[in-house]
Amino acid sequence: MKVGSLIKYYRTKQGLTQSELVEGICSVPHLSKIEHNEKEANDQTIHLLLQRLGADLTNVYEQNNTVKRLLDEWIECINYFQIEEAKEIDRKLDSLVDFIAYTPHLFLYELYKMRYLLFIKDTKKAIQHYKWLDKHKKNLNYQELYLLHYYHAICLLIQNKYRQANEVLEELVSASRDGMSVSADVYYHLALAKCHMEQHGHAIFYANEALNAFTAQYNIKRIMHTLVILGISYTDTGIYEVAAECYKHLKRNAEILNESATLSIAYHNIGYLKQKKGELSEARDYYYKAVNCEAENAQSSMVSLYALAETSYYLGEWEQAKEYLHHLKKKAQETGSKIYQMLPNYYLYMIQGEEERAISYLEEYTLPYLYNGESHYNDIRSVSKILADYYKKSGKFQKALQYIYTDY
Repeated sequence: MKVGSLIKYYRTKQGLTQSELVEGICSVPHLSKIEHNEKEANDQTIHLLLQRLGADLTNVYEQNNTVKRLLDEWIECINYFQIEEAKEIDRKLDSLVDFIAYTPHLFLYELYKMRYLLFIKDTKKAIQHYKWLDKHKKNLNYQELYLLHYYHAICLLIQNKYRQANEVLEELVSASRDGMSVSADVYYHLALAKCHMEQHGHAIFYANEALNAFTAQYNIKRIMHTLVILGISYTDTGIYEVAAECYKHLKRNAEILNESATLSIAYHNIGYLKQKKGELSEARDYYYKAVNCEAENAQSSMVSLYALAETSYYLGEWEQAKEYLHHLKKKAQETGSKIYQMLPNYYLYMIQGEEERAISYLEEYTLPYLYNGESHYNDIRSVSKILADYYKKSGKFQKALQYIYTDY
């Protein structure tokens, strides 16, 4: 720990000039060099300066150790999803922020603050934090720079920028060849990016790496999150039995921990598995369970409601589907979700018997909107299939091919 920085901290905190502090102790230039850590001062000079400032070196080191301990506890609480404990530590560190600014822990504190902001879903502030850290990255050591890139990748994932996040995370994994070990969380977020990009073989590989590490750490919540990725990836690769096994463990753990949001995700994905297997009635029932779980995430709730409406439509339950679709559009308007204001319109037009209008809407509005985002791979595939099937049925095979071979 650099004592010079702390002398400057206590001096500026008390509103003293350098001349006022050094009177009878040393020269102003000498103090200036001490404060900038350019000169090693003898113990007596340090003692006299701290004494005048009313600071004790032992207490200074104790406070420094407290900061280090709190930082270690903070990131552990974040990694294990202990939100209330993390908030409490954030409050404690906030009271020490002026002191931290003059310690070697400054950049680690700011990095963990960025991770904390992502953890509590304050993405706007997290992005601002990242921009500040990026401007100071030349002052970061290797480990801190690694964390900066990793937390930036999480930021990109939250913004649905999966390809960009994937590039950053792949570079971090490659860095392990240079001696930096890859954490379970990096493997997890890389698996998440791969899953969203529908690179399911890679997603399974990295998710299993993460799962092994999380199991060794007894990180139950991360185990459940990883099981979701594995379940989706096994479903989309047609390995249904393994997917079902993943969801069985996920559902059981969610029930034991009374995690209603996770239970809703389990129900939804079991519904998706049933739908992929052609078991539409069972799929509808699971989607219904997902919708009726008290999920905290409005976006997840709308995803399940759309799946419920879609499945009901294909089962010929048109009145019920219509009710779900109108409810979805209302929720989408309330939350500002443009995609879920658009997607229901196709089925509503179809229920009204306006097939040509429905197809036109998909081509002119829905598909162009989907292509402007990074997060709509499944929706692009679904819409493209509807269009391809329509044109095949109409005998317009060239037009159908345009959608069959769409690069999504």
